[in-house]
Amino acid sequence: MLLGITLKAQQAPQYSQYSFNNFGYNPAFAGTSKCFDFKAGTRLQWVGFDNAPRSTFASAHMALSKKNYANKGKHAIGIYLEQDRLHLTSRTYIKLAYAYHKKVFPKLTMGVGLFGGIQQYAINNVFGNNNPDPVLENAGGSVLHYPDFMPGLLLYNNKVYYSFSINQVFFKKIKLGQESKQVNQYFIGMGHQSVYQDWTIFKSFLLKLNNIGPPALDLNMAWVYRQNFTMGIGYRVGEAVVAQIKFKLFDTITIGYAFDFPLNKIYGNYGHEIMFGFRQCTGGGVGEGSGIKSHTCPAYAM
Repeated sequence: MLLGITLKAQQAPQYSQYSFNNFGYNPAFAGTSKCFDFKAGTRLQWVGFDNAPRSTFASAHMALSKKNYANKGKHAIGIYLEQDRLHLTSRTYIKLAYAYHKKVFPKLTMGVGLFGGIQQYAINNVFGNNNPDPVLENAGGSVLHYPDFMPGLLLYNNKVYYSFSINQVFFKKIKLGQESKQVNQYFIGMGHQSVYQDWTIFKSFLLKLNNIGPPALDLNMAWVYRQNFTMGIGYRVGEAVVAQIKFKLFDTITIGYAFDFPLNKIYGNYGHEIMFGFRQCTGGGVGEGSGIKSHTCPAYAM
């Protein structure tokens, strides 16, 4: 009774293939591919446990105009949908994105983006009023919050990118059952590619921060062969080692898979993640390590 214990847990969905889903972490990535870009994926976390976390998303974005890009900049729009389920709770997001890109130096482009959307938080109380958890005893149903905002900043060229964004800027409190609190999530990322004939080496990291939990740092290195096949390895500091593969079909479809091997003694605490992408044009978007270096516009590189 005299000893106080503080528990800190994961608050937001996380993806091992973050470079395949950069748009989900930063709205400024909208329009960084040279044509319409669609992505979808799902992540099964802690597979060995009942009612473990499961995250699913779908996204699409595209540039609106490419005329006079160097002088007037480029506008882009997008949409991002995501559902994060954990035991009795689920959170669903629908976000619309706008981004503006403009060259700020001869070899450096800046992108500024904003997500604006709706967040729904729901509790499925399968026990009714006999729930053994007193916090959830009288809970049930859902609450809808709107609007919610996520600003993002991106600096990039055909070799490197620097990303910064803030999630959950607007809403903090969830009044369902017992009041809960959300905090700002800060995402800081960087990626760099080196091209060697048929091979591209792509190195990246994503740092996730908030003011109540420990930081989470993902480190990744990938080897890309002729833009058609990618194999990579990642390390989530203190948590897991990640193996990744990605390959292309018909020059328009990309499929990626990641396996998380935990660095603890909890048996069966594995993670599986699969993502699907569709893009009619060749080459990847910024942050995907595609090895493209012939385009003069840096938004079409990498």
